[in-house]
Amino acid sequence: MLVVAVGALGYWRGWFSFNKDGKENVQVDKAKLKQDKEDFIKKERAMKDKVANLGNNTEGLTGTEKAQTQEQLDDLKKQHDRLEKQIGELDDADPDKYESIKQDLEKNLKEADKKIDDLTKKLEKGKDT
Repeated sequence: MLVVAVGALGYWRGWFSFNKDGKENVQVDKAKLKQDKEDFIKKERAMKDKVANLGNNTEGLTGTEKAQTQEQLDDLKKQHDRLEKQIGELDDADPDKYESIKQDLEKNLKEADKKIDDLTKKLEKGKDT
C-alpha cells in the first residue's frame, strides 16, 4: 500500500511518468527531485539564520530564563543538524525512500518553525518588560 501511495504521489508531483509503447517504462524526473532538494536547502538555511539571530537576542536574559532559552537554542541547533543530514540522504535515496525522507523533512521543518516562532515571541515579550 505504501508503494502505491508513493507511486501515486510521485506521479502527481511529476517525479514519474509512464510510457506505453507496448511495454511499461517508468521514468524519474530528476529535475523535479533536484528542485525539491533545493527548496529544502533554502528552508534549512533560513532556519539556521533564524536560530543564529535568536542567539543574538538572548543578551539581555539572566539566570534561569537565559539557561532555558539556551537549552531551546541548543535543541534547535541539533534539529538543524538532523535536517542537514536528511537533506544529504536525498542524493542517495531511491524514489520510495526519497518520499519518506521528504515527508519527514517537511514535518521537521514545520516543527522547527513553530519552535522558532515561539522562542521569538518569548524573547520579544522579554524585551517589552
